[in-house]
Amino acid sequence: MKRLYLRLFFLAFYICTKAQYPFELLDSVKYTKYSNWIEYDWQKTKGALHRTLTIKDFYNNHDSLTIQLSTYEKDDNYNYIRIFRNKKEIQKFTEPRELAISDISPVFILDFNKDGLKDIKLTVSLGSVGLGELRRRVIYFFQTEIGNFKKMSFNDFVPNLNRVERDFDKDGNFEIITMALTNYKEHNYWTFDIFKYINGNLINVDDKYGYPLMFQLLNKPNYKVTDKISRDHMNEFGLKMPDGLDIK
Repeated sequence: MKRLYLRLFFLAFYICTKAQYPFELLDSVKYTKYSNWIEYDWQKTKGALHRTLTIKDFYNNHDSLTIQLSTYEKDDNYNYIRIFRNKKEIQKFTEPRELAISDISPVFILDFNKDGLKDIKLTVSLGSVGLGELRRRVIYFFQTEIGNFKKMSFNDFVPNLNRVERDFDKDGNFEIITMALTNYKEHNYWTFDIFKYINGNLINVDDKYGYPLMFQLLNKPNYKVTDKISRDHMNEFGLKMPDGLDIK
């Protein structure tokens, strides 16, 4: 078992450090990143753990924004995300209880969908071992015209805490890339799908760009599209929507 974990660890290491997939040749986003999370560990006294991050001058009128992730010992079903504008709570969202909020990525800020408003992205660990350590909950908050947010979240395999979006058609609305682990005829493959956020919905655009693409999981780095599965057959393994997609 120890040998298996070591093997999975090194596979994860190579994936995180040697990224050379075809989509990585395309234009990528340039985020503003914030990492100043503050932890409030009240588990012994109140059965609660909070992690909070504040961004000054977030809104176009220079109002501040605060994100708070919370988990409660008495709640077996959900974690909570609260959004504050100038310290006033404006929205509250739920996420699966399995989120390990002690392992949160930086907050990535960008206008992802080219509407002139800043959006938010972060990822949170789903907790596991081996390749499962790459499993994260990807959470987007798309800002609306009235200053609140539409949340979109899903489960994904995410090296280095984040996968950078790419602009496939150079329209400024960046495509979202997902990565799934697929088993076929006793072999494992990374399967990549392409999605686009349009008018409050997530749209699969695999057909437009020749995806999904599959890469066999080997004992060494591998960034060559597999020739063991035909491109037509790969279409059967693509995701119509990401795993655990939740839009609110």
